[in-house]
Amino acid sequence: MTRRDTGTPPPLERHSTLDRILEHDAVAALLLLSAAVAAFGAANASWVMGGAPLSEWYAALWQLPLGFSLHHLALEKPLQLWINDGLMAIFFFVVGLEIKRELLAGELSSVRRAVLPFAAALGGMIAPALIYAVLNASAGSVKGWGIPMATDIAFAAGVLGLLRSRVPNALAVFLLALAIVDDLGSVLVIAAFYTESIDRGPLFVGLGLILLSAGLARYGIRHTLVYLVLFLLIWLEFFHSGIHATVAGVLFAFTVPVNATYDTPLFVSRLRTLLGRFDAAEDHAHPRLVNARQQQLLRAIETECVHVEAPLQRIENKLHVYVALFIMPLFACANSGVKVELDQFTVMMRSPVTLGVLFGLVLGKQAGVLGGAWLAVRLGLAELPAGTQWRQMYALSWLAGIGFTMSLFVAELAFGGDAHDLGRSVPSPALAEAKLGILLASLIAGSIGAVLLRLVSPRKGPELEPGI
Repeated sequence: MTRRDTGTPPPLERHSTLDRILEHDAVAALLLLSAAVAAFGAANASWVMGGAPLSEWYAALWQLPLGFSLHHLALEKPLQLWINDGLMAIFFFVVGLEIKRELLAGELSSVRRAVLPFAAALGGMIAPALIYAVLNASAGSVKGWGIPMATDIAFAAGVLGLLRSRVPNALAVFLLALAIVDDLGSVLVIAAFYTESIDRGPLFVGLGLILLSAGLARYGIRHTLVYLVLFLLIWLEFFHSGIHATVAGVLFAFTVPVNATYDTPLFVSRLRTLLGRFDAAEDHAHPRLVNARQQQLLRAIETECVHVEAPLQRIENKLHVYVALFIMPLFACANSGVKVELDQFTVMMRSPVTLGVLFGLVLGKQAGVLGGAWLAVRLGLAELPAGTQWRQMYALSWLAGIGFTMSLFVAELAFGGDAHDLGRSVPSPALAEAKLGILLASLIAGSIGAVLLRLVSPRKGPELEPGI
């Protein structure tokens, strides 16, 4: 067959999947950090723009009313609400897909494999919540106990991405599995403890639509538009039910089909047949252009590629980029702006809310994660990840104290007023204190964890891909 291009083709395989994920999350973590720093700077900036300080422009931006009206249905809320309740529903949808994938074919797919990350995550949720509750028991702010429970998977994976030449792959996978269990626990906490009242009518309609989605998936309906419409309807029903609408994202994710149309042997056989036809249709007079028959075959090959990939994997892969590079940084911009007056900084640092979040994430997370993992191994229920030592597990437990995205989200629910009226031009003192604690704890835990992990992990030798 005549070559179509004299240039050097790219390599067929470049990096392992884990390498690509960690490399991508390192970029996402940098964007998330930049967004948080920019928001903090804007919230405290005194530069005058248009007759008002930049800090006032920043606060007013997130209060801009946005909405729509469709016949008898009208919905208008502040911009920050659309981000926290709307776009973050997509974030939670991707979280749900990750949880489902791990339960079916990942580190949580068997009891033996799931015990270690589950035990570590459970300890890492209980210890921070207890520390916060003890410090705030008599302060009237105990309802924020859920704030220091979760690990931010983007930041934690980003740090591992920067150290991937030293961190064993099994240790990286363990942290990702731990963070996913953390996210599941946080979703359950939000649904159970941060819902003030429930309107059963919309809730039952939303649950009915979720069952309908599951039924359509079971009977082989795979058209994306069908599920998009269902997701929007489910989101609206949950929004009006009183249960936080982001929970709808996780529940809906569990209805996404997990089985591909073809198994891999059938895919290989059909692809070979199509490639043979593609070769036979070659127009040797014009080798640099595919002809009409070959274009038709290329479309058929694309269809075969869709059929061999499970919808869950395809959707997760497509949405992950938008969530990591757009939704999460935008959320950070809208929620990381803590206004800190110099004369009030000492008072804020002494607040039980700030100290509860700070000590919960920095001390509680490492104690809970390490303690839970040690107990599981001690009881013979699990073993350390391959190539990992306890000193590396200790360093990793510091990274678990990066609670950024989910912690900010729970803080808004706990101290931001009504769940459907988030975002105020003047945040409550407890909310500002919680955000300050989250930012400081995440910075401390991430920095110390990265340094410790680098110190205790020798540089890895070159690893060969399977089959090379």
